[in-house]
Amino acid sequence: MINKFPGTCGACRGPVAAAAGQVVNEAGRWQAYHNECVPVRVAPSVGTHGGWHDAPLVAFDIEATLAEPLDARIISAALVHSDESIRTWLVDPGVPIPPDATAINGFTDEVVRRDGAPAAKAIADIGTAVAKYIADGIPLVAFRASYDVTVLHTELARHSLPAINWEDAVIIDPFILHKQVEPDWYGRRTLSVLADYYQVRLDKAHDAVSDARATLDLASAIAARHQRIAQMPLAALHEAQIRWYAEDSQSLQEYYNRRGIDKSVNGEWPLETSSRG
Repeated sequence: MINKFPGTCGACRGPVAAAAGQVVNEAGRWQAYHNECVPVRVAPSVGTHGGWHDAPLVAFDIEATLAEPLDARIISAALVHSDESIRTWLVDPGVPIPPDATAINGFTDEVVRRDGAPAAKAIADIGTAVAKYIADGIPLVAFRASYDVTVLHTELARHSLPAINWEDAVIIDPFILHKQVEPDWYGRRTLSVLADYYQVRLDKAHDAVSDARATLDLASAIAARHQRIAQMPLAALHEAQIRWYAEDSQSLQEYYNRRGIDKSVNGEWPLETSSRG
């Protein structure tokens, strides 16, 4: 973030003129740096321990029309297995794709109408594939999983298709895991930022296959560096993420309340049942 005010560089101790460097939040305190002096974050070293990251995993990612999961329609989806097998879907959502969604994921009405499968058929296929992995006991990995899970759950209901019993699923969300292992992290926690930090390849952001593959590698990278996370029994890990997410949401809600910000934070994970504020 560009520094608005002058300061002293935290590395070389030289003066930093306003708007001539960057500021970095370090344990709650903003520190100015020259652009060439900004410290590079380095993830912990990979350990020698084993854990769930050595077992089969499958990552799930969707691209959709809206940010609100209860209203969003699926445009594309991907399942990427740790054995490198991939399943993909392109969906005609049956509604116009908003321009801001097109700007993010590149899909236009013309493309999905020409190449996409009808929504009911594609969503039935996606639901069946996800349910099969759950039935087989394979953990689903999703970045900010409450969005993908809620969108799929809502789409299945919208098309009167069989629901997935999410209570049977084990879901691993590297967004939540990162917040646990890096509690003093200040700054953005997007998939691209965390992929860079953990040295995970992300070929094309907002492409379902690329995002799913990076999410899978990101979960494994976190587990490989943090034995406490890697060796948690999967059922316990899932329950812990529910609790961690609720606690973080409550903390954010209290922050908004203290500052008089009229915004509601949804603390449900992995399935949201009410709209986001």
